Amino acid sequence: MDYVERTVSYLTSNLKGRDPKLFTRPLGKVPAFASPPDPTITVTSTTCGPSGSLMTVEYTQDGADTLPTLNWTLPPSILASSVKEYLLVIEDADAPLPKPITHAIFYKIPGSKTTIAQEDIEKTGKGNELKGGFRYGKNLRGTAYGGPKPLRGHGEHRYFYQVIALGEALDAGKMSKVATKEELGRELSMEGRVLGWGEWVGVAERK
Repeated sequence: MDYVERTVSYLTSNLKGRDPKLFTRPLGKVPAFASPPDPTITVTSTTCGPSGSLMTVEYTQDGADTLPTLNWTLPPSILASSVKEYLLVIEDADAPLPKPITHAIFYKIPGSKTTIAQEDIEKTGKGNELKGGFRYGKNLRGTAYGGPKPLRGHGEHRYFYQVIALGEALDAGKMSKVATKEELGRELSMEGRVLGWGEWVGVAERK
């Protein structure tokens, strides 16, 4: 299997950079992000360092698969009281596929919350509800969260942790019990729902 993985990595070494198809990019088919097109929310990680940092094995599927602790701050143009909910979408833009791989979706995040850590994404035992007071959506593995695990020998992969501030609450009744990225995109198509967004990028590589 190791030989097969390395062969696939070699054959797909140039298939990277699906940035235009990330959830927060207009080509990601979520019109709400055509305006504002640029990030305005500052997202940081106290456990993994500044955006663009190499993530240690603890934060990958080869280790403890721990979620990096994320913190975010709003720009002066967005009043904290105007944020009803946050949405967090985590994608690998360098997977050798036509579009980014979804590693996690967290939605219905309370507007008063400005940090997410590993303990927040532990399951409560009630459907897709999490201890942080929000829900998880559908990812590739069917889990609440799947950390980085790029193909061995495929080089560095960038993982985009995208935080989106919403001025109106999502209507969970219009989505599946475990919401998909496409369903969330349709919900965000309502004018004025997205107040702003920002991202933190973690880098992982399996040599």
